[in-house]
Amino acid sequence: MISYIKNTICSLLIVLAASSCGSDFLDIEPEQNVSSEQAITDINTLRTAINGVYSKLQSSDYYGRSMYVIPELMADNLYLSSRNTGRYLDHESFAVTEEDSYSDGLWNLMYEVIVNATKAIDGGESLEAVTDGQQQEIDQLVGEAYALRALAHFDLVRLFAQPYNFTADAGHDGVPVIARSEDNEIAPSRNTVKEVYDQVNSDLETAIHKMTEERKNGRFTIYAAKALAARAYLYQENYEMAITLSTDVLENGGYTLVPNGSYPELWSEAFNSESIFEVVNTVADNAGTNSIGHFFDPAGYADALVPEELYELYDSGDARLEAINRGSKTGAEDDALFVYKFPNGTSWDDNMKVLRLAEQYLIRAEAYAKTDKPDLARDDLMAVVNRADPGAAGVTGSGQGLVDRILEERRKELAFEGHRLFDLNRNKKDVRIIQSENVLEVAYPNDKFILPIPLNEINANPNIKPQNPGY
Repeated sequence: MISYIKNTICSLLIVLAASSCGSDFLDIEPEQNVSSEQAITDINTLRTAINGVYSKLQSSDYYGRSMYVIPELMADNLYLSSRNTGRYLDHESFAVTEEDSYSDGLWNLMYEVIVNATKAIDGGESLEAVTDGQQQEIDQLVGEAYALRALAHFDLVRLFAQPYNFTADAGHDGVPVIARSEDNEIAPSRNTVKEVYDQVNSDLETAIHKMTEERKNGRFTIYAAKALAARAYLYQENYEMAITLSTDVLENGGYTLVPNGSYPELWSEAFNSESIFEVVNTVADNAGTNSIGHFFDPAGYADALVPEELYELYDSGDARLEAINRGSKTGAEDDALFVYKFPNGTSWDDNMKVLRLAEQYLIRAEAYAKTDKPDLARDDLMAVVNRADPGAAGVTGSGQGLVDRILEERRKELAFEGHRLFDLNRNKKDVRIIQSENVLEVAYPNDKFILPIPLNEINANPNIKPQNPGY
């Protein structure tokens, strides 16, 4: 991160390769090597800068693969095939080191998002609009930059720091917060987890107030920012705010759950009725064999497979079984379960659904259950259960038993979407790491439930220490 930030602050290189997230992304020609003084000079360069920030999310080092695979593989929702390409071996074996290239890639990509978003914020807020319409667009774009910066900080603190409730005041080590480009900060120290979340909360609040778009394909909008904020407040155990924001999304956002009979369309159709924010990929973006679809597709690598244990949690009439296909992997498992939530493995253009409506029901259900409102929690839980299986039995119980049932439903509903390890860790649960032939039982708390600060960062930044314990 440090070498990147140093180069970016001194001479900003916003990666402005035109992304294909809708027609707006195609209106701006890419520009390269934009100096920090000239990066944002008008509304056109602001548009281009924001497109460049979105393009970072597509990388296989971020939402293009690692952000989804690692939290599932380091828990009980995925395991590596006996014949694999060597990707993520240390994560499955619970033996990640500070030299891990995937941790390094995540760290660097997320800080590239943060630094470039910060430059876009600073440049956009200094623009003087000619018309009210231009000011509205500037505000929308700057709001998107705030939301993107919040997303990256939130993902960093989830991956590289213990959860918010690890200490009573969340005063344990988090990650560096980058919020002002004029600081010329090239060797930042670590902020506390509370300070990181405070920045996330502040950025999302600002994003919500600045943005005017309620729905827009492939972009952050008011309701996408509220959905992300609901998730972040759940992680902070601020259940009232999680309920308030998820309720706003559920009742006013205009989204609806994809019907039971159309469940496969949830994954094959871009921008369906349930999708709140998704990272757009097209064939032109060409992630190639690095795409997440190729990673899971039996016609590709099929590196990671679904454990039988997870498969057996679903009732036979559950529509979500359509996202898991049983078959044989050539030269490896005769009986394998393949992930089909990313069905475009051969064309490499799956959109990554980062925020969707089903999660908002489960966020509110968990928050209700943890604030002693079991009836309301069960109602929200059953909205997800009944969509998946209209014939499913009702849910009873309250207290911790109800919370555990909601977490099980999160495991089933959000499988392979990068939530499982975080859900276990923030709920202080033990982790079962399923391997092809073994199971590692790892008790909470554990140093290795989070990733190490990359060695490249340790070597470049004298202020980043201490390294995470256990590394």
